[in-house]
Amino acid sequence: MGNNNNEKSVVCHKQNYAYAVFYCHKTETTESYMVSLVGADGTKVKAVAVCHKDTSQWNPKHLAFKVLKVTPGSVPVCHFLPQDHIVWVPKN
Repeated sequence: MGNNNNEKSVVCHKQNYAYAVFYCHKTETTESYMVSLVGADGTKVKAVAVCHKDTSQWNPKHLAFKVLKVTPGSVPVCHFLPQDHIVWVPKN
């Protein structure tokens, strides 16, 4: 996946239903990355990280701002996606 330079992607979040239901939305101010991780025991996994480049319109009370001790719009906010979430990115 790498860096999604054109910044257009669709993210799908799994919903809590007895069958597969996803809430999907288009994003234009994020970058997606495939990240290789290695655990202390040597276990290797690949994970998807998403960076929100423009957080200026987010609620100032959002947990990310409290944890990172930053304000909306001041820095990108990045996080890993849970295992059952999906990111669709255009082919480069």
